[in-house]
Amino acid sequence: MPSKRSKLVVATLLVRASVSVACTAIGVGKDASASGYPIVAHSEDAGSMANDVRLIRVPRKQWPAGSQRPLYEWSATYPRVVNPALSPEYAPASGEPETVPLTNIPQVAETWGYWDTDYGVQNEKGVSIGESTCSARTVGWSTAKTYGFNRAGIEDLSKLAMERCETARCAVETMGSIAVELGFYSADSGLPEAPAYSGSSECLLVGDAMPGEIWIFNVMTGRNNASAIWAAERVPSDHVVTIANAFSIRNLNLSDSENFVHSPNVTGLAEDMGWRNVKGESSTDIFDFFAAYGYTPAQGDRTAIAPDGMTSAQADANGQLYQFYSGRRIWRIFSLLSPSEGAKLDSQKGNLPLTTSPYPPSVAAPKRSVTLRMVMDTYRDHYEGTPYDLTHGMSAGPYGNPNRAATPHNLTGQWERAISMHRTSWSFILEARPAARSITWFGWDAPHGTAYLPFYAAAATGGPESYHSHDGHMSKYSQNVAWWAFNLLNQYQDLNFHAINKEVRSKSKEVEDLAMQSVLAWELEADKLHDPAAALRLLTERSNAFATQAVAEWWTFAGLIFSKYNHYVVMHNESEIGTDVLGQVLPEWWLSSPEVGFTSWSPDGPYHGKTLDSGALEAMANTGGVELSAAFVLGMLCTGLLSASMSATIAYKMGVRSGRKSLDNMDQGYYYKQT
Repeated sequence: MPSKRSKLVVATLLVRASVSVACTAIGVGKDASASGYPIVAHSEDAGSMANDVRLIRVPRKQWPAGSQRPLYEWSATYPRVVNPALSPEYAPASGEPETVPLTNIPQVAETWGYWDTDYGVQNEKGVSIGESTCSARTVGWSTAKTYGFNRAGIEDLSKLAMERCETARCAVETMGSIAVELGFYSADSGLPEAPAYSGSSECLLVGDAMPGEIWIFNVMTGRNNASAIWAAERVPSDHVVTIANAFSIRNLNLSDSENFVHSPNVTGLAEDMGWRNVKGESSTDIFDFFAAYGYTPAQGDRTAIAPDGMTSAQADANGQLYQFYSGRRIWRIFSLLSPSEGAKLDSQKGNLPLTTSPYPPSVAAPKRSVTLRMVMDTYRDHYEGTPYDLTHGMSAGPYGNPNRAATPHNLTGQWERAISMHRTSWSFILEARPAARSITWFGWDAPHGTAYLPFYAAAATGGPESYHSHDGHMSKYSQNVAWWAFNLLNQYQDLNFHAINKEVRSKSKEVEDLAMQSVLAWELEADKLHDPAAALRLLTERSNAFATQAVAEWWTFAGLIFSKYNHYVVMHNESEIGTDVLGQVLPEWWLSSPEVGFTSWSPDGPYHGKTLDSGALEAMANTGGVELSAAFVLGMLCTGLLSASMSATIAYKMGVRSGRKSLDNMDQGYYYKQT
C-alpha cells in the first residue's frame, strides 16, 4: 500500500500532468468563415512526455467479408501503434512486434482514407476533428489494466469516425454508440487510488464538408467505471466555438433531436448522484451537461482531490487552476475571432461547471469575417496586448519569453495558460471543403514558431518522407524528420524571444502566404484535367513538393538564425565594426531590480542579487501613486539610499508601467484591448 504522503504526491502530480498536457480546439462555422467552409483546429500540447511525431496516411481500403477491426490502447510515444493492415506507414521498421489489440469489432466493407496522428485528423470526405482532453466526475480504464473494464479510447473512436463517416453527425453518433457498447476510457485517468478527474474525459469538435456543419462532442466513462455517457450539440453556422479542457454543452435539449444527440438515459447517473443542476435549468427538457458532469475541485475543501493532506490553500489554488486554465483561453479566443462578442465577456469569470452566467459554448461572428490566417494567429497567441500578456514582466525575463517550464508540485501558484505552448508537438487547421478539396494545414512544434503547410485530405499518397520517417523521433535527432527543423528553432528562440520570434513569424507568414497562393494555382491546374483521380494525383504531388521545399528552407532559415544570434550579439558580418549588438542589450527595467543583482552589486556583496522583502512590497503597494523619475530611482539604487526591497519595488513598478506603455503603443487593430 502506498503511504499517505506518496498518495498525495501521486494525486497532485496527476492533476498537474493531466491539466498540463491539455489541448485547445477551435471551430469556425461556414457562415462565419471567410471562405464559406467550416474550419476545425487543434493543438497537440503534449506536456513533458514524448509524442510520436509522424503524420500518417491511412489509405482508403476495401475489406473482405468477415474482417475484424482491432482497437488498441494507443501509445503517445513512438511507435504509437504497429499494424501494417491499418497503414503501410504503421508497419514495423526494425522488427517491432505488432501491437496487441484490446478487442476487435466487425469491419465495414470500405473505409475512407485520412490523415492520422494520435487522433484521426481529416478524411477524404472532409470529416475533420479537433480534440481537447477534459475533466469529468467519472473515471475509466482500459482492459489492458487489471482494474479496467473499457475498450474504446478517443484515439480509436476518432479514427473509426474517419474510416466510416461522411458527415459530422455520423461521426458523433458512431463514436457515441461504440463508446457505450465497449466502454470509454481516457488515457489520462490516473490510478484507482488517485484518479485524475482532470483528464478523465474527452471533448471533440467535429466538422464536415457537406452539409458543412460543426458538432461539439463530449464523452465520459459511465456508471461503475464502465460504458459511457456522451452528448453532442450542433454549432450554429454563424458561430465560432472553442473547447479548452472542459465540457461546453450547457443546455442539452432532450426534445430537439435536430440539434442535439446523446447517449441513452443521459441524465440518469447525474440524477442518481444528485449532480443534476435542476435550479439552473430552464425546463425538464433542458439538461446542463457541464454542470452535472464537469469536475470541480472545491475551493477550501481539502478532500476535493487528495484527502490525505492537501491544505486549504492548495485546494483553493487547484480550484483557480481549473477556473482560469480553461476560462482565460475561452475568453481570449472569442475576443480574437469575434471581437464584438468577446468584448461582452468577463475575462475574470473563469470556466467552472457551476459558474454563474457562464461563458457560452459558442458566439456569433460577422458573416465571412474569420479568415484562415486569423485562426493560425490565434494559435500563436500569448495574450499579447492584454493584462495577461506572458511576454511582459519579470517572469518573461529580459527578452519577453512567454514559455514557462514545469514548477515544483508542492509550491502553490500558477501561470496564465497561453494558447501557444512551447510543449506543443504539432497543431493543425482543417478546412472542410467539398469535392475532395478539404485541406489539412499542418504545423510542427509550437504554433508561435511554425509554418502551416497544406495537405489535401483526399491525397492519393502519403506525405513527404520526413513527415512519417522512422529515422528519428522526439528522443532521437534526425535531419530526415521534419519536426526537428521547427523544434530546434523554437528552442533557440528562448535565447532572445522578442527579437528572434519577430523574424520567425515573418518567415512563417511568407511561407504561408505563398502556400495559400499556390493552393489556388494548383486547383486551377487540377480543374483543367477533368479527371478526378488525375486531379488528386496532381494536387498530392504539388502539396508534397511544396512541403519538402518549405522544410528544406526552414532548415536553412534555422541555420541563418543560429549564426545571427549567438554569443549574445547579433552577427551581420565578419568585419571588426560590423557586429550590431543592439538587439541583445539587456533592458534597463530588468537590470534595475536588486533581484537580478546588477545595480545592487558591491564589492562586499550581494553578488547574486537580493530576494524582495514581502513587507516592503506591501508597504510600497500602500503608498499609492508615488511618481519618481528613472534617473532619481537609478541614482538612489546606485548610492544605496533606498533599501534593496524598496528599490526593487519601485523598479518593478516602473517596469510594469513601461510595459503597459509599450502595450498601449501596439497595433490594437487585431487584438481586443482590455479597458
